[in-house]
Amino acid sequence: MNTAEVFALDIGTRKIAGLLLTAAEEGYDLQQAIVEQQLPGAMADGQIHHIDAVAKVIRKIKHQLEECCGRTLHRVAVAAAGRSLRTETGSSTLSFASNHRLSADEVRALELDAVRVAVDKLSPDQQGGVMHSYLCVGYSVVQYYLDGEPIGSLEGHQGRTAQVDVIATFLPRIVIDSMSTALERAGLEMLSLTLEPIAAMHVVVPPTMRMLNIALVDVGAGTSDLAIAAEGRVKAYGMLSYAGDAMTAALAEHFLLDFKVAERLKVELRPDELSHCQDVFGNDLSLTYEEVVAVLEPRVDALAEKITQEIIALNGCAPKGVILIGGGSRVPGLAQRVAQKLNLPENLVRIRDRASLSSVRGCPDFNGPETITPIGIGCAHLDGKTMELIHVTVNDRRLQLLSMPTTTVAEALLHAGLIPSELVGRPGPAFTVELNGRCITLPGSKGKAAVLTKNGEPCDLGAPLSDGDRLLVTPGQQGEPPRITLGELLDAQALTVAITCNGSPMEIRPLVSVNGQERPFDYILQDRDRIAMQPISTFRELFAALDMPAEHEFSFYLNGEEKTARETLELRIDGLKSPLDTPIRPGMEVEFFSRPCTIKDLFPATAQQPVPGIIVKVNGEEVELFHKEPPPVVNGQEVSLDYAIKPQDRVEYTPSLTGALGAYIVTDIFRAYEPDEAFTAKGGYILVNGVKSGFTTPIKHGDVVELIPYGAETANS
Repeated sequence: MNTAEVFALDIGTRKIAGLLLTAAEEGYDLQQAIVEQQLPGAMADGQIHHIDAVAKVIRKIKHQLEECCGRTLHRVAVAAAGRSLRTETGSSTLSFASNHRLSADEVRALELDAVRVAVDKLSPDQQGGVMHSYLCVGYSVVQYYLDGEPIGSLEGHQGRTAQVDVIATFLPRIVIDSMSTALERAGLEMLSLTLEPIAAMHVVVPPTMRMLNIALVDVGAGTSDLAIAAEGRVKAYGMLSYAGDAMTAALAEHFLLDFKVAERLKVELRPDELSHCQDVFGNDLSLTYEEVVAVLEPRVDALAEKITQEIIALNGCAPKGVILIGGGSRVPGLAQRVAQKLNLPENLVRIRDRASLSSVRGCPDFNGPETITPIGIGCAHLDGKTMELIHVTVNDRRLQLLSMPTTTVAEALLHAGLIPSELVGRPGPAFTVELNGRCITLPGSKGKAAVLTKNGEPCDLGAPLSDGDRLLVTPGQQGEPPRITLGELLDAQALTVAITCNGSPMEIRPLVSVNGQERPFDYILQDRDRIAMQPISTFRELFAALDMPAEHEFSFYLNGEEKTARETLELRIDGLKSPLDTPIRPGMEVEFFSRPCTIKDLFPATAQQPVPGIIVKVNGEEVELFHKEPPPVVNGQEVSLDYAIKPQDRVEYTPSLTGALGAYIVTDIFRAYEPDEAFTAKGGYILVNGVKSGFTTPIKHGDVVELIPYGAETANS
């Protein structure tokens, strides 16, 4: 590209301006400038409607310039209307397996997917690929997020989810395509592209002035384009479908003039001079400056009101100053009205024309505010501030796209309609499970990346792109859905506690169910599984899980009456009896058993101990007495007092009263002593320690008992 000279075109609604501009040591030299009227209906509101009509006028200008410079012109720098620029935000999120490290290509693909989301917002019903309706002329990352937290960069980090928010800038393809086609039919190729407000800004509000909050308004025929500079950049663009033609229409309606006549009246209007014209009926009119201005005044006020409203909407408040350019800015009183409505001094709302461009020399007749934009287009190209069009092929498909300093292979693939996930192989589809009421997302496996070559050599998504590059793409493959076991999700090893129980090793795991059913740790999780996990932290919880209740009650019968018995679990840790609520710790050695309910447990402790024997003297003879309790009977069989009662057992057992009292009576003597025949036959008196007693009189160890038959003489008779 020859950056020392440029053929520039400003394709407006009413006129097309063509010029040859060269770079000089101090500024620019304007070699030639030609302005031609558009054919009727060729354009409306800055958009080409009839390509051939526009191409015809471009061809005419091209030939005239070629005659002047003596050579053939092949390429041209042009500009699109500022209103064509669209901005939109987009966001995209990717999920990965744990410990996955993000690569540069994955981050790039994530950004491009966010751009695709922004495109979908601009044109939700577009067909034929994500960039069918719009060309992306650039995007900026607003914020990266890793696992939901903001982060400065994603590349090289590990996490489960990555997100990026972008703001992208677009031009409608129809604007570029129609302009490109018109140029081709005029025998020209688009050399570079910029936006009309940017071109004008370049020459009247250079970067050194853009720290100031200044509004630029290009009042053309069909539209008024706006741009706002602040903080060193052009921060906003706007457009009004109200401009110079509205003024011309007012004159035509009021004075009954043909539109072309009214346009000439407006352009040639001068203070203190009469304007001569003829209405559509052939009447000659001589109009004073004041008469014409009075007719224009309501429309000028309406235009000023619309301009100020749009400026405030774009800027948020009144700017520090306003620059007016374009042929429509000449209308009398416009600058003053804008200043009034913005509450600015009149000297801060000014019309800028060719005289203000001290760096541009040559063709002095090419002047006025309408020359700013075409000159700006040429200067912006010479200064490298425009976007070049380049041609590349993607899988043998030829594409035309705008080249920016950051244009990479990734942008070309996006323009070719390839889905970003096909470029890096998106992870497999994720699904969710529920763990104790908490939702958990399980990511799919990593996909297989696409294979990329540029001009036959391997490349990555971030490789720079040049005119004529040939790209071949073998799409990547999406990963598989997650295949994760229950044990992997819960980290089974960390949840397992090993102890020794009753001499055998035991592994204690939490109670886990999936969708209400118990599942082993090797169960493969499915989408929307509901997992319930209950940890086992005490021995009481362990025995409950083993279906061994701490206490067990059951019914039995004692002497024909229904009773309730209770079995209890007894726990010993390191040989010591311990409560069931003792926490479980790894490496414990424990014993447990179920303590039964015995017949002995049913009666007081006094009935459970054998009554000791005694020795008494009966008629001078020592007699040893012992108690002998009848044994318990269970289900018709004699058993011991240590018998463990079972459910529905029928127990027959009544301890004797004597045994219950722990004492002996006189009658017990006759189990071990045979009285003489006289006492047995006739009966007699009973003396215990010399005191007359009866058969139920209690006796104790060492007592002296005398059995005296009736009729025998004794000392106490």
